[in-house]
Amino acid sequence: MDLFSAFEQQLKQTTAQHYLIALSGGLDSTALLALFAKHRENRPHFNLRAIHIHHGLSPNADSWVKHCQSLCEQFHIPLVVEYVQVDKTKGIEASAREARYQAIQRHIQANEVLATAHHLNDQTETFFLSLKRGSGLQGLGAMQNQSELFGMKIFRPLLSFPREQLERYARTENLAWIHDESNEDNHYERNFLRNEILPKLRERWTHFDRTVQRTAQHCFEQQQLINELLQETFLEHCKVPTEFQLHHFNQYSSPKQTALLRMWFSLNQWEMPSKRQLEQLISDVVLAKEGANPQFHLGKQVVRRYQSGLYLTPDFADLIDIQLEMRDTPLLLPDNLGKLYLHRTDQSFIFSWQQHTATLPPTDLPIQIRFTYSGKIKYHPKRPREDIKKVWQELGVPPWQRRRIPLIFYGDQLKSAVGFFNVF
Repeated sequence: MDLFSAFEQQLKQTTAQHYLIALSGGLDSTALLALFAKHRENRPHFNLRAIHIHHGLSPNADSWVKHCQSLCEQFHIPLVVEYVQVDKTKGIEASAREARYQAIQRHIQANEVLATAHHLNDQTETFFLSLKRGSGLQGLGAMQNQSELFGMKIFRPLLSFPREQLERYARTENLAWIHDESNEDNHYERNFLRNEILPKLRERWTHFDRTVQRTAQHCFEQQQLINELLQETFLEHCKVPTEFQLHHFNQYSSPKQTALLRMWFSLNQWEMPSKRQLEQLISDVVLAKEGANPQFHLGKQVVRRYQSGLYLTPDFADLIDIQLEMRDTPLLLPDNLGKLYLHRTDQSFIFSWQQHTATLPPTDLPIQIRFTYSGKIKYHPKRPREDIKKVWQELGVPPWQRRRIPLIFYGDQLKSAVGFFNVF
């Protein structure tokens, strides 16, 4: 079967009619774009867009944009070009990938599926990189034709095709593609595998990539079976996706503990920790004494312990020194906390933030917004002054959330934690 016919068979696996094609301009994504364009010729209802991410890492990056624009004009496919900044201090490969998917998230529409040009050789590389990291079945399962990542549906229709087949198709169709010079740099782990190791294995064993693909599929299916067998227990611990309750957790065997935690990370589509990281997480956070409020950093995310539960959160900014004057409305709050609104009437000032409100008497004093306070407060007219830490505990607000709730001050006097309590 020729590549186009096999590609159309892949498309029959999904009912999607709207695709956003990840287009780098290289061989793989150029072939994918051409295949989609040919498939659309007799299907006017089929909707295609492409997106190109300008990472700014190559001196040729601007010319790559022009190439992709020309390519999309040729196929009459709208193109989105997004310019991103890559944090080189945290590893270029991982940071570029993160920046790329964040950019795609900003542009993908609700009815669109992201189509990527990952092929059979990519699958082998991903499997070996997971093997090198010491990944379990979850990681060794590598990529699937259809999956979800960062809340986006992803379709990889070329996953069962070797790169050589894509190149033959591109040459037959007289397609032009760019060459990324960084692909020759064996400093990068994937390039080292691609350029130095895997060619020798393929030379020795002709069908090596197909064998790796079967192994990856076996790992994926075994992981699916484990998840199915543990599903009932998992749901007892995880009733809210970002929360994991620890009741009876210490009674389980170590393999069962790590399997349940991996299911939790997978559900939230977070970076999968290594075996050593999981062991450290269990030792330092899961088995910590209640009241210790420990936390474990994993990339830009944090696992936090509060009372008898684990919580997944971003790595929040420290707002302890933030003080904002409420002169205008709305007031933009830091660290993606949204906006604080103030509606003034003769009888009251009404503050609104997210789904919370606070109603206070009018004042001529300066209104200031802070995020930390220590000391005693009177938050109920019939109760004595109490330490604010005890108030937060009584309201069941975890420590990290307490430092992200806007506190309203009239002058230097705390008057309200918006949506949680007023101070009498």
